[in-house]
Amino acid sequence: MILLSYESYHSQMTRMHVPWILIGIEAVAWVMGNVLGLVLASLGLVVIYLASVRVHPRVRHRACGGTGEHRGAVFSWTHRKCPRCNGGRLVRWGAGQWGAEHARNEYRRTKEARATARSNGTWR
Repeated sequence: MILLSYESYHSQMTRMHVPWILIGIEAVAWVMGNVLGLVLASLGLVVIYLASVRVHPRVRHRACGGTGEHRGAVFSWTHRKCPRCNGGRLVRWGAGQWGAEHARNEYRRTKEARATARSNGTWR
């Protein structure tokens, strides 16, 4: 078992993923072309986002880290199924709206299943 110091573990778990490249592209577009450059760069980023949604429709579930299971608090070698995801991967919101047909169908089915479970009182 590898022991990590609190600082290294904490920095890994709370790291913010700020899209600095996107902010930089928008800033350069504003400086170079004012409003027209900003609009063109924004349109380009929208096209890139839509392509990303089609190619990579799923993300890891944050609570379980994409494993689909939670570790026990006292006995850390024990596991239980993650109650909020189906195997650790979730369909991105954008993929549920504009992605491939199979991703949209999965997003819709998952959303309906959650709503049904909530109305029956069995969602937690």
